[in-house]
Amino acid sequence: MPRVNAQLGRDDLTAANIDSAVEQISCVPVLKTVRRQLEVGHVQYREAYLLAEMLESVSPQVAQYAGVGMPRADRGMKLADPTALTALVTPDLPLQQVPDSLCWLTFLMTLFYWNVPLSVLGRWCGVHKTTILRWVLGLALALWPIVSQWLVERVKAQMVSVDEKWLKIRGRWQYWFVVLDVTTELPVLAALLPSRSQWACRWVGCQLRRLKKAPQVIITDGLPAYAYLVQEAKHILCRLHHQQGVTRWLKQHCTTEAEINTRKTVMKKVFQTQDKRTVRRRLARLREQAPELGITTWVTGVEEKLPRLIGSVGSVRLPSTTNAIERFFRAFQRFYTTRGGFHSVRSAKRELLLFVVVSLFTQRATDAQAPIEVLVPEARRMPLYRLINDPFRALQERGHVKEQPTIAELLLPKAAAD
Repeated sequence: MPRVNAQLGRDDLTAANIDSAVEQISCVPVLKTVRRQLEVGHVQYREAYLLAEMLESVSPQVAQYAGVGMPRADRGMKLADPTALTALVTPDLPLQQVPDSLCWLTFLMTLFYWNVPLSVLGRWCGVHKTTILRWVLGLALALWPIVSQWLVERVKAQMVSVDEKWLKIRGRWQYWFVVLDVTTELPVLAALLPSRSQWACRWVGCQLRRLKKAPQVIITDGLPAYAYLVQEAKHILCRLHHQQGVTRWLKQHCTTEAEINTRKTVMKKVFQTQDKRTVRRRLARLREQAPELGITTWVTGVEEKLPRLIGSVGSVRLPSTTNAIERFFRAFQRFYTTRGGFHSVRSAKRELLLFVVVSLFTQRATDAQAPIEVLVPEARRMPLYRLINDPFRALQERGHVKEQPTIAELLLPKAAAD
């Protein structure tokens, strides 16, 4: 009712008003109209609109949360002193002022992120492996609202890349959708959904609008359902995925390697340029040769997708590939492969959240910077950052590790050490 009143510019309509008004309408003209629509098969022409409205009304309030969406923490997974977490994310705070328990929990969470088995961690700590899991997931759950607030407040998300990673949980496929800001390469939103249909994508778009992060440009790999994410946004297709699709199409429609090679060159050459007019000329020329080469259906498909493929050609603003989100999923693949799958959807959401939190603070091998530094430059000076990227040296400063030569020095031959 509030939305109806807002659209009509009134404030006096109620559900009782609507019921009374509907009762005054004769059913005869309505039945005639419905019968006429049934005959032509258009009686449910507003179905998509109604379903979209239902998604808007039943979607949970995401408020300040981004990423995996805050899963509920079971009893026993909360930290005893959540206020102590501020010590972990306070720049320039001496490590001696961080509670011992938080230092060791962060150390265990880092080892778990790098795939040290829970059974080994439990044996080292003298507790059961499920206790270790509760500890590290509890820390990730407690850190997430802090990290999430940074993402929501500081990432503009005007241009995003979207992709999904399929996971199998108890024999059923689940899809982890991730929306990555192109400028910062940070995740704006992530959601684990049982489908990748248009309605799953509509739901993701609904959450982006609730976060006030509806993008102006969306770059995807070409999944048709992505067209329903934010329909008013400009949709750009990844040209790398398009070029890879050429080979797949030829293997499905050609029988010999010679036929594939002769066609692959001219088909891929269409987009091997930085000039839009050249793309159109090459495609028009290929359209003339298509019947002879037997690629008419492929050319027709490219012509239909051309407005979304050609936008990034020669552009310095629009990326031509989804490489950033591919790198994100490659890092996740390392984390996921050794997990051997997830026990349930709930546990999967928690471990995905842990992956996001730790990966944001983990230095990349290419530039020795963590992704979060783009957004929060002072993150490098936080105790959490040091405990994740240099845990042994950080624990040594606290006095938990004896001051001895580094492990590398101990492994060197004596002659080399001298």
